[in-house]
Amino acid sequence: MKKFILLLILLFPVMLNASVSEEYQYDLYRAKVIEMNEQVITNKDETRTVQEAKIKIMNRDKKGEEAIITNSLTGNELYDMNLKTGSIITVHFENDNFYFIGYDNLRPMLFLGALFLFFLILIGGIKGLKALFALSITLSLILFLMVPMLLRGTSPILASILVCALSTVITFYIISGFNRKSISATVGTIGGLLIGGFVAYVFGVLTRLTGFSSNDATQLLYIPDAIKFDFRGLLFAGIIIGALGACMDVSISIASSLTELKKENPNMDIKNLIKAGFNVGHDVMGTMINTLVLAYAGGTLTTLIVFAGFQTKLYHIVNLDFVATEIVRAMAGSIGLLFAIPFTIFMFVLFPWKRVNL
Repeated sequence: MKKFILLLILLFPVMLNASVSEEYQYDLYRAKVIEMNEQVITNKDETRTVQEAKIKIMNRDKKGEEAIITNSLTGNELYDMNLKTGSIITVHFENDNFYFIGYDNLRPMLFLGALFLFFLILIGGIKGLKALFALSITLSLILFLMVPMLLRGTSPILASILVCALSTVITFYIISGFNRKSISATVGTIGGLLIGGFVAYVFGVLTRLTGFSSNDATQLLYIPDAIKFDFRGLLFAGIIIGALGACMDVSISIASSLTELKKENPNMDIKNLIKAGFNVGHDVMGTMINTLVLAYAGGTLTTLIVFAGFQTKLYHIVNLDFVATEIVRAMAGSIGLLFAIPFTIFMFVLFPWKRVNL
């Protein structure tokens, strides 16, 4: 009962902010293409294909209705979405007309989610279910607490720290309970994130990062009601959230190892415990930094190929805003990860646990 009450208290901010203003919602429908006609149009300098598709709405209040939509193909793979008879698509309804938005990926995504759930339960058992529950809470915190806070003009850094702290506490509490291990891992994670966020802020200012390194960031300029976003703050918030998983992995690995050592040898002295903690930290550190850095590098793989193809000089590359952004993101996250190691170890070893009966 106590655990349930504590969980409700922690989730109260989420439930309080669990709805986004209706002005940011609009009507989307699933539809099936039942007939197709194509026409090639040639102008002086342009040839394009216009598809005229007859669709049938598959859901909500307009289920069963039929309509005609048009879709232009320019030959540019970046923007073209080719319609075919039988395609399941997403359409937007506005001013008594339907407009093609994109392909409907609901079923493949549901299948992928079911596959993930199956293997998570098969391999992880009860712990896997707890991890899934913790993940769902983390996503809820981001979607229903952090995003509404940002839409209301809250500081992105403050919002990200709050969400990360709540996520860390709830995740470790669900998976490991309220004990020495989970508390130490929580302190290590939050401490590492704060250090990483501070480093990101300092070097983000020094390198004059704008926060407009992605197209998604520029789209925020067109959100209704002229909301003024702190784009550099959003960048720092993204860095903090991006480093959360790696910091949690490192902290809980060290805390779990120290817990097992303490169980096997309750009389192990402080010096040997600290040494053992750092040995574990050194082993985990290398793989986690690789994970963090390669995750960012993988997201810019096509850009790296472009630079190599045009033989761009390194000096020019590192002075590009979006490249500097990724470098700061990776380095700041890695530094935060490194600091999570001593924070976790010293919290586990040096805190007077006997006084709090943990």
